[in-house]
Amino acid sequence: MNKFGQRPWLYAMITLFAFVAASSLSAQLPGQLEGQIRDENDQPVPDVEIIVTDPERPSFEQIEKTNKRGRYRIFLANATVPYELTIKKNGYQTKEVGGVRVTARKETRRDFTIMTQQAALANAAANPASSDVSAEDAAKGGAAETFNKGVAALNAEDLDTAEALFLAALDKDSTLDMAHAALARLYLKQENWADAAERAETAVAADVDVESMQQVLYASYSELGESDKAQAALTALEQADPEKASKNIFNQAADAYNNGDMDKAREGLERVLTADPNHAKANYMMGLVLISAGENARAKEVLQKFLDLAPNDPDAATAQEMIKYLE
Repeated sequence: MNKFGQRPWLYAMITLFAFVAASSLSAQLPGQLEGQIRDENDQPVPDVEIIVTDPERPSFEQIEKTNKRGRYRIFLANATVPYELTIKKNGYQTKEVGGVRVTARKETRRDFTIMTQQAALANAAANPASSDVSAEDAAKGGAAETFNKGVAALNAEDLDTAEALFLAALDKDSTLDMAHAALARLYLKQENWADAAERAETAVAADVDVESMQQVLYASYSELGESDKAQAALTALEQADPEKASKNIFNQAADAYNNGDMDKAREGLERVLTADPNHAKANYMMGLVLISAGENARAKEVLQKFLDLAPNDPDAATAQEMIKYLE
């Protein structure tokens, strides 16, 4: 006799709901981002490339373009994570926007302004940075000034110039560890994973921007297939910033669940819930994992907690039905 005793129909219903929930999870609550891009004169800009990335999933990239009216519309399969946007077009200053969120199963509007390179240069000329170089920096050949020029080039998406300036700054002052961190970010943009990892390791060893560098290491080593080093970076990030790390861990757990690896999914979800017991989606997923393991009493508890935390979540109705059949 199975663990459902004389009620085999209950097992069938639970299995059905778990299947539906898994399908819903795989879809990961889609949303839509739309808006318009204009220039400094408030004129729409057509053919602007919008590159959408997810910092927690280095391999994810989605590219769309604005139409002749400067409008764009981007369908995103997963509305539960913050995205980063790179907005670029030849002749214009590249714009980067982080922490962009969309509402699940709804349209989220975000309008942006980008400046022509000519306007950006005119603005820089009208507001020049101080050209004074400190005596200390002068003694080091102007390394800091060279580094700052590299930052400006990086912000303008002139990656070749930025790289040359950062390397030149290090030639002038080998102790300028922030240049290693800057190069790590630059190489990450170029998807030069090996060099990104090398520079990030150097920055971490020098205790420079450690949390961001652990994120670079996690992304780079993940792409390089060096899972042990990627996990080590994630563990270090988890210790330094549990909230930021939990996003990566939750995504790993979701991938494991969707691939049928319940043990790995459970391990990841337990780590997320240790860092944040009120992570609504982690509680929901943990309920599904526990059902698959036959731990129905605890499954009911975490599903109820999910409902308490997110009563209006699109998966709330499914959770409510599952709880009924677990009683």
